[in-house]
Amino acid sequence: MGWAERKVEEYNQGKSATWIERRCLEHANPVHLLLALVSVIPFIWGLWAHNWTLLTVAIILNLVGHMYCWVRD
Repeated sequence: MGWAERKVEEYNQGKSATWIERRCLEHANPVHLLLALVSVIPFIWGLWAHNWTLLTVAIILNLVGHMYCWVRD
C-alpha cells in the first residue's frame, strides 16, 4: 500500500488533510496526471515556436486537471 492509499484510508477514518497533503493527493490522481503529461507537449512546442496558442492550450489542459480534482473533493 502506497502513501496515497494510506492517507485516503486515514481520511476515511475522520482525519483531515493538510494543505500540502491535498496538493500531493491531487497530483496522484490519474486524470490530473494524464492531463498534466499531455499538456507538456504543447507547452514545450509553444515555447520553441513562440506560439501563444499552444501555450494557452497547455495551460488550459493543466487547469482542467486541477479543476477536475477540486470539483471531485
